[in-house]
Amino acid sequence: MARPRTFSIDDLLDVAETIVTSGDATGLTLRALSAASGASNGSIYHLFRSKEELLARAWLRSSERLGTVAQEAIVAAEIASGSGVETVVAVAEAPVEFANRYPASAQLFFAQRSAQVFSADLAPEIREAIDEDRARFIAKLRLLAKKMWDRTDGVAVAAITACVVDIPGSLVQRSLTAGREVDSATVARIDAAVRAVLALPLAPPRNTPRTRTEES
Repeated sequence: MARPRTFSIDDLLDVAETIVTSGDATGLTLRALSAASGASNGSIYHLFRSKEELLARAWLRSSERLGTVAQEAIVAAEIASGSGVETVVAVAEAPVEFANRYPASAQLFFAQRSAQVFSADLAPEIREAIDEDRARFIAKLRLLAKKMWDRTDGVAVAAITACVVDIPGSLVQRSLTAGREVDSATVARIDAAVRAVLALPLAPPRNTPRTRTEES
């Protein structure tokens, strides 16, 4: 008699991504996951307490994968040039590599807003993992701001966020939503837009006392 197949959480999250990205995200339920994966209902309910937890785990894995790709970009840029501009540009292009390497994860990540994913009552360990992922992300933003301007205040971090989140996120999401591959033209637009932002003078930190020269 054949032994029943065992399923890892990664196996099941792969199937969950397929369900979410195949059309209607509301089609992702624990029963749908069981039917699509071949895992028993008992196994599914043992691993995931609810549909909301399943979706949160899938989104979190996607975010962690993107973070890994971004960290690889930082290391490669440091080795290649060490330039702050080139490092920020490399990280801004990381979502493209993420989409090429993990297309289903990228579709899920850019299609689901984190506020929607994490609005449910999630288990403490899931909340802790989310908090840790966010802390790593903020640390990367501060690292890039420090490297670019030797500053980590809110103005500097906001400028970096525009470069590595807002610009690439919107362009990559547009391609994925339209069912198109993220092509070289999109990469060129990201590159040009980020360099333009970085070329702008950075405003002084907020709440910095004005000098007498500024007041006069």
